[in-house]
Amino acid sequence: MTFNNSFVIPKGIFTPIPTYFKDDGSYSLDLETQVKHAKMLYESGINGLVVSGSMGEASNMTMKERCSVLKAIREAIPDSNFKLIAGMPPSNYSDIIEESQIASDLGANFIIVLVPGYFGTKLVTQQGIIDYFKIVADGSSLPIMIYNYPGVVNGVDIEVSTFEELAKHPFIVGVKLTHFNLDTYTLLGKNPILSANNFTPFTGLGQVLVPALSVNIKGAIDGLSGIFPKTMLKLLKLYESGKFEQAADLQYLVTRANMMIGEFNVYGVKYTLKQIYDLGDCITGRPPLSTNIDTEKYKKYQNDIDLLLKYENSL
Repeated sequence: MTFNNSFVIPKGIFTPIPTYFKDDGSYSLDLETQVKHAKMLYESGINGLVVSGSMGEASNMTMKERCSVLKAIREAIPDSNFKLIAGMPPSNYSDIIEESQIASDLGANFIIVLVPGYFGTKLVTQQGIIDYFKIVADGSSLPIMIYNYPGVVNGVDIEVSTFEELAKHPFIVGVKLTHFNLDTYTLLGKNPILSANNFTPFTGLGQVLVPALSVNIKGAIDGLSGIFPKTMLKLLKLYESGKFEQAADLQYLVTRANMMIGEFNVYGVKYTLKQIYDLGDCITGRPPLSTNIDTEKYKKYQNDIDLLLKYENSL
């Protein structure tokens, strides 16, 4: 099969960006800060962004708002080499197909679609997952990245044989693996069926980037890159250039700092971006993600954040 190059997700580091809201009680979009952050990441050399994904609170936004954020970023960064992956909230396949067309018109390159897990593991079968993604792919206006995140979909996971089947569809082009199942990483990264179909696996966890790269995972879509983009790019470069000991040393620093995101997620990313770069006035998400971060608990990560900031500033 001959593949259109626009259907291949390039290897590298991609940032799932938070969505910024105004701090006036309205929780309306703060597009000025949104664009400022996106430009900062673009100038750092990051390969692209996930816009309105789980870090961006896709499920807390309307389709019109998700499209507004996408439009603002693409207009500010028209470079076609800077890939925009449009996040889709958990939804029925008809709505995803509709939004994929709008996202395409606004300059997105791919969409990322969460595994449908509302009904849990008792009702959602592997065949059901195959049926769902094939219907989306048949109607989508953009190539699809699967979002495999069992922790937010009632534990529903995708088996390797399911990936092998889905990879054969020309519009299903990759996966973000947000879990620590390194056996799955290995069975996907070294899988000849996936390679033959240009299906590109990424880890969603920068804290295991080096182990993931060692089994042919192609990069990371990781929240820490939104704070320390040059560091994450350097980690990838060190490994790719064969400097494995240096890569391991930096991975240690990255993993320690990433433990903060593991605990605080969106809260932690927004709080840290405000502290370091003064990005945004509202450092919470929309309700129900509207509680201020516990700064006392955050303090245990402060030294690790400071060390990584020093490294970032040295690059």
